[in-house]
Amino acid sequence: IPHRPFPENSSKETQKELQWLVNYNNGNINKKFIEAGDNVTKIFEEYCKENNLEYDKDYYKQVVHESTKTILSLKYYYNRPRPFQLAKFYGIKEFENYALPSMYTPSYPSGHSTQGYLMAELLGRKYPKHYDNFQKLANMISHSRLMARAHYPSDCKFGKEVGKQIAGKVIQKKND
Repeated sequence: IPHRPFPENSSKETQKELQWLVNYNNGNINKKFIEAGDNVTKIFEEYCKENNLEYDKDYYKQVVHESTKTILSLKYYYNRPRPFQLAKFYGIKEFENYALPSMYTPSYPSGHSTQGYLMAELLGRKYPKHYDNFQKLANMISHSRLMARAHYPSDCKFGKEVGKQIAGKVIQKKND
């Protein structure tokens, strides 16, 4: 996984990302949308069931579980504060009233985005005709984290990259 440092906490880019989060969806937080994006494996399992695609629940659950080791090692390596933490420092009030249980690890990369794109890649390669739809599900998961103000856009962007990298390793290992 390539080294991609996040923008400095004091940078104009980070301040722009915070403001972007405040304005995302015209400032409205849709809790149902956020909750819908929370359970990564369930989202893909339901899609597969609706489309009569074979889905090995135990395998994908294990893949997502194993990816957590890499995600957490990256989170603690980069140790980026969550948006609500910097917002408090900058006096941005819009972050005060919403928190998720998953928002207590460092922010970078987004674990949900990583796992969403990991699943999208694995299932998309297994079912190429559904690749675009799997990517849309991963995008929805990633955007649910932005709407929750749990992550900066750069967290989700790096999460996408990490998810695709992990998927490549999983596929390579499976083929060996």
